[in-house]
Amino acid sequence: MTDHIADILDGLVLFQDFSYPELKTISRFVTHVAHKQGETLFEEGDPGDTMLILAEGKLSIFKGGEHGTQLLSHEGRGRMVGEMALLDNERRSATCVADTDCEVLTLSLEGLTRMSRETPILAYKFMFSLAKILSRRLRKTSGLLVDFLS
Repeated sequence: MTDHIADILDGLVLFQDFSYPELKTISRFVTHVAHKQGETLFEEGDPGDTMLILAEGKLSIFKGGEHGTQLLSHEGRGRMVGEMALLDNERRSATCVADTDCEVLTLSLEGLTRMSRETPILAYKFMFSLAKILSRRLRKTSGLLVDFLS
């Protein structure tokens, strides 16, 4: 199963700086889960400690508010969701629903902690790659906010 997971990780933006042997090692800490179309993967307000990487299929992300539920985004192959819960162990900030049948890879806080103990350099490399992606997202969101306020 680690080869199958490594094959999925290979080529994803989050793992573009990793060698195949490193991906096989990371695969030991990742779980492969299938979800059916229409299934809710997590709901806003749920406890969360796991990030998801979409291997196949499409997801939608929704956020509740005073004017009802708003669609935030559609996510496709290679996108990650739920990473904030992995990092801060807080409740889910949005709801995630499968638009199609999906294959998802999950990394839990427990898995990340094990990776940090067993392969600290690889865990550091993973966290650095995750931080770069989150930084890009924050930069983009900041730009959108400035445009909106202008």
